[in-house]
Amino acid sequence: MTYNFKIQRMIAFLLNAIIIGIILSNVLSSDSDKSPIIFMVFYSILFFLNLMIMLILKGFKLIQARIFKETTIVLFTLFIPLIIFISEY
Repeated sequence: MTYNFKIQRMIAFLLNAIIIGIILSNVLSSDSDKSPIIFMVFYSILFFLNLMIMLILKGFKLIQARIFKETTIVLFTLFIPLIIFISEY
């Protein structure tokens, strides 16, 4: 792995983490019983956005598609634990 690839991967993961943090803070700050639904909608949008970027990059046969494949897998695996966390509050 080259240095540029590692930097691009860190940026992608950090940007996704910041977006998830913003979504979580907005959902947790609202005292609505609809908060888990709001979270699921915005989280799904983020998931599909990463998936679409991966598919586009894979279509152009770029190595950066691997970064978005990893972020998509991480988002998928974190979905259920975050839903459980959101529903607790």
